[in-house]
Amino acid sequence: MDKWTESILMEIDQKLEGTREKDLRFFRIDELQRNIERVGRFSGSCSECKRMKSEIESNVNHIREAVEVPGKDRRNLDRLISSLARHIMKAHHFYPPWHHNYLYSFYGLVIGSMAGALIMYMIPGQRWEILAAGFSLGLIIGQLIGGKKDRSIRNEHKLM
Repeated sequence: MDKWTESILMEIDQKLEGTREKDLRFFRIDELQRNIERVGRFSGSCSECKRMKSEIESNVNHIREAVEVPGKDRRNLDRLISSLARHIMKAHHFYPPWHHNYLYSFYGLVIGSMAGALIMYMIPGQRWEILAAGFSLGLIIGQLIGGKKDRSIRNEHKLM
């Protein structure tokens, strides 16, 4: 870890000392600290991470007020956490647990239902069973593909 990252994380810990654990979880301070570590690690090669360093520094100065008092500082902190997470996902391919599993399950469910509905209208007879089979098959295939992709993310230690 570089000196910038250590100093920022230490400053966050100092400013939020004595804050309730419930508030720290609600405002996703753990996620913020993990993403600050990643920004510090990738800032040598990523211009967006370099740019975010100044934004992080300005928000850390008001982090205590952001957690305790609703208002502009809290909105800015929430925007910072969200933009850091989006950037880390998009540019550096870190994902939350089960991200692909949920995503591909939804896609599989939709595609399987559409295929089942199409076949249901083409073949006379047991109509609803074909739709249910397409729905189920799409969901299962989505679960398998998403699970495989999530496993590879976990093996590469790229969990958000």
